[in-house]
Amino acid sequence: MDTRHTDEQYISSHLRARERGYIWLERELKRMLLVSTAVVTVFFAVLFFALKPDLAAWAVSLFSALALDAAWVYVNYRREYRNYQAIYRYLEEFETGNYAYRGREDFAGTGIRAQLAEQLARMGEAFGGLKEKLVEEKENTKGLVTDISHQLKTPVAAGELSYELLQDASLDEKERKEFLKRGRGELRRLSQLVETLSNLSRLEADMIRLAPKEADLKETLIRAVNGVYMKAEKKEIEIELMDFDAVRLVHDVRWTAEAVSNVLDNAVKYSPGGTKIMIRVNILVSYVFIEVEDEGIGIPKSEYADIFKRFYRGRGAAVLWEEGAGVGLYLVRKILEEQGGSVRAIKAPGGGTIMQMMLPKKYEV
Repeated sequence: MDTRHTDEQYISSHLRARERGYIWLERELKRMLLVSTAVVTVFFAVLFFALKPDLAAWAVSLFSALALDAAWVYVNYRREYRNYQAIYRYLEEFETGNYAYRGREDFAGTGIRAQLAEQLARMGEAFGGLKEKLVEEKENTKGLVTDISHQLKTPVAAGELSYELLQDASLDEKERKEFLKRGRGELRRLSQLVETLSNLSRLEADMIRLAPKEADLKETLIRAVNGVYMKAEKKEIEIELMDFDAVRLVHDVRWTAEAVSNVLDNAVKYSPGGTKIMIRVNILVSYVFIEVEDEGIGIPKSEYADIFKRFYRGRGAAVLWEEGAGVGLYLVRKILEEQGGSVRAIKAPGGGTIMQMMLPKKYEV
């Protein structure tokens, strides 16, 4: 026996039944009509035997009652049928991707139909938002791949050029050492870039799970300073952590230190030698502000919002001259926002920049 043929016949028959309407609702109509007819008939039979009325008048009353009952059952059936038809229309629109569908008549009244229509409308809004988010994530992924490719091309090309030149037999020992040094520098830059991009992709894909716990904020800041101390020492830049009252916050020590370290790294990178970087902590009622003030080149006010975007680098010549992938401040923003905080840039009185980071004093893990 051909099972597939049998299944096709079964499905076809049910589709034809659905085209005639909601067949189960029709059965419900028949059941309700049968029950109500039986009740009315029994009621009039009891009246007939109890009161002994005129047979003709009794028969007219009986048939009139049965007609009214049938009409009432049918009206209720049609109302329910329209309700289910309205829900079916919503589901059909959702199936085609029209999540913004609104039936004008579906919000009238206060019955179950209006309630279901309202709930379906909210569900449509949620689906529409989810669809937009998926489209946005798809575009962001395409942009991320493009940006990563662009960031990797420069050190790879520079490294290849250095090692190609090393094969030139006419190079003297001094030139050979210089190109070898450049090649190692490009490899180191490439390694740092890959690590940064790896952290970025893992953080965006929620593969990095922050583990906030109560810890001393000062220890976190010292950890951040230690991460850039040698680079600052090389440029003779002083990093001073201003004294503040001890405060314990619920925060992820490792990644919060990474965020502050990224801010300090930028301050060192774009500040001239012999300058000073100040770290201040202001403790308020609900929040703690960590400020990093430098005496560097500053940031144009028009770029304050852009600098925290992924792969954004300033347009100034001094910025483009320095090495960087444009993801450091983006990671800072992501790490702080994951912990209920934020970051912003403001102009320093001396012409540099103040990076103001905020963390809540009470953070729900």
